[in-house]
Amino acid sequence: MKKYYLLYFIMLLHTRGMAQSYMHYTMFMYNKLLYNPAYAGSRDITSFNATYRDQWDGISGAPKTINLTVDGAAGNYMKPFRKVALGVSISNEKIGVESNTSVMSYYAYRIRLRKSTLSFGLQGGANLYSARYDKLSPHQLNDPNLVVNVKSAFLPNFGTGVWWSGSNFYTGLSVPSLLQNYYDKNEKVINGKKAMEVRTYYLAGGYTYTASETIKLQPQVMMRYAGNGSYKLPFNCDINLSAIAYNRILFGATYRTDKSFEAILHVQATKNVNIGYSFDYMLSGLNGYNNGTHELVIGFDLVKDNSKFITPRFIKTF
Repeated sequence: MKKYYLLYFIMLLHTRGMAQSYMHYTMFMYNKLLYNPAYAGSRDITSFNATYRDQWDGISGAPKTINLTVDGAAGNYMKPFRKVALGVSISNEKIGVESNTSVMSYYAYRIRLRKSTLSFGLQGGANLYSARYDKLSPHQLNDPNLVVNVKSAFLPNFGTGVWWSGSNFYTGLSVPSLLQNYYDKNEKVINGKKAMEVRTYYLAGGYTYTASETIKLQPQVMMRYAGNGSYKLPFNCDINLSAIAYNRILFGATYRTDKSFEAILHVQATKNVNIGYSFDYMLSGLNGYNNGTHELVIGFDLVKDNSKFITPRFIKTF
């Protein structure tokens, strides 16, 4: 029976080669800039964040992702509200013989409402995609589909999003990549299809509820859909519930609709430094072939005005 599960997994990898979707993370609540450009500057401080994700540990060629982001409101930090925010990210994802490096810049225009902020965002940049097909060991020697490598294909892209947040809630809608580029400049056809990017849509929301003087509850959801006229991936949703103790320690659990369960631990170590770890446990037949998925995030907040600082990672998460 396990052989059939493994065969199904291999087929999924092949299908993924026909159409690539946007990367996603278990700790999406600490990577909102990667999904929605309108999130830039929403915490009113300058934030540096790094994430490393080792997916399906123990399976050769499984996805490994690393990214670095920085964002913050532009202008004099002493102003009570700054309308413009900027950000930048650098990401690299490796899957088998494929490597995809992304460099993106972000712009957000923020509007102060009575008790909330509405933000509109744009992002632009490019991916550098490579595929070393010569590193594969195909059953059919000299397979014409695996003869020519893809070397640093330049794939420009841009996206947009909207973000609405208050002191204890947020919601956002975004399309980070509007263009659907072909990964192979020669537009090589494999089984009647061409390897290409697929537009991904994100809808997210969250709320912070004060349960007691020391405990806050924080439900959040991240919904994803990727598809076009000829191809689509299954609808995917992360449903998270976290508890925050003393505004410093977060324990969270997430159920992902593609049959996995995630546990999250996040700590505000100092005023400026925070660190988090998550573990994904597969609930499908793939579970017997890997050691789970590990994810690590490290953040640094540049706080120039201490009067504005109230453990922003948790109190002002949104």
